[in-house]
Amino acid sequence: MYNEYVNYLKDINAENIRTRDFKTNPTYNSILEHVSNQQGRQYLALITEEFPEIESGSVKQYAELNDKYGVPSKHPFRSRDGTLIYCSPTSLRYVYHALVILRHFKLTGCKSFVEVGCGYGGLFLAICFFSQIVGVEVENYHLVDFPEVDNLIQHYIQVNSSNFKVKPAWFLHDCHKYGETVPSEDGLFFISNYCFTEIDHALREKYIQTLLGKVSNGFIVWQTVFGCDIQLVNTLRKTIRGISEETPQTCPHEHAPNYFVYF
Repeated sequence: MYNEYVNYLKDINAENIRTRDFKTNPTYNSILEHVSNQQGRQYLALITEEFPEIESGSVKQYAELNDKYGVPSKHPFRSRDGTLIYCSPTSLRYVYHALVILRHFKLTGCKSFVEVGCGYGGLFLAICFFSQIVGVEVENYHLVDFPEVDNLIQHYIQVNSSNFKVKPAWFLHDCHKYGETVPSEDGLFFISNYCFTEIDHALREKYIQTLLGKVSNGFIVWQTVFGCDIQLVNTLRKTIRGISEETPQTCPHEHAPNYFVYF
């Protein structure tokens, strides 16, 4: 499933990251940057409804920062206060997910994040950006993915660091170690959006055995379309704090919905 995606990323480097059009490349879009315009409008509406303290100007500022590199497909979105936000719908997803995660993170007393399946680092940047707005302190952020993806993330974060302050210390980890290289630390919060339930059962079990024991709490966008029934949340061996259907629901299969899982 990931072979072509990973191979495509091999020649991205510090010199060409500013000009590469990976966000509109069909191979890359099979995995990332495929949020629809309708879903983008729904994400913007949810941000306004659930997080009224977040100003539209902040959403626009993050979206402009995140869309600066990668040549994404951008579209006009109008917030309820009339602000025009011309951006990738994916950037609005990152804003909403970051705010949902930070809301839960704040209640847990956790201090650091570990994310499995990190794309180009857009959610990491959103959490960095909005944690400073909502007053949440993040000490460390660990990103776990294929080495080729880690390479993209490294260059993407570094080039964006010149545009705004990336506050937490961040560390890249090879996913073939299943979190073995992630240090045990108090208050580690796990994130995996659309990745943890896409991978094979055997690989999920390796993450459960190697990484999940190190984390205190977490958030997963849980997909059932790949045969990972929602009842399998019990295999995490964590106290589940909440399960709700994903908003907006992005799975096109009516009988295989996605869920937000909080633990």
